[in-house]
Amino acid sequence: MEAISGKINETVKKYGGEITSTDNLGSKKLAYPIADVQVGNYLVIEFNSEAEKIKELEGELKLTQEVLRFSITLKKLKTQEDIEAEKIRKEKMVQKQKAEEVKAEPAPKVSLEELDKKLGEILEGDII
Repeated sequence: MEAISGKINETVKKYGGEITSTDNLGSKKLAYPIADVQVGNYLVIEFNSEAEKIKELEGELKLTQEVLRFSITLKKLKTQEDIEAEKIRKEKMVQKQKAEEVKAEPAPKVSLEELDKKLGEILEGDII
């Protein structure tokens, strides 16, 4: 994926685009096979570019063999402050998730002897 991602990034830069973020979403099963491929890697690349260059970029992406499907959508132009704010927001989310994992304490471990004793009590009683 790194090689393909780099190739796409270079293509975007070649047509005057500026990469603002890249997210590798990993491998997912395709809804239907494309050229006998069942599983595809999903990559989200956000970039700023001039509208006139998009058609040329689309033409080159269509000819790139590693890219099965792509979609270019129009979004609000990201400023450097927007990019920095998004990075900070993502870092805070990661820190919050780590803090929640630390808070979740594992259940206390019970020894085998205690389990045997409990099982014996259950089997001797009329609970069953």
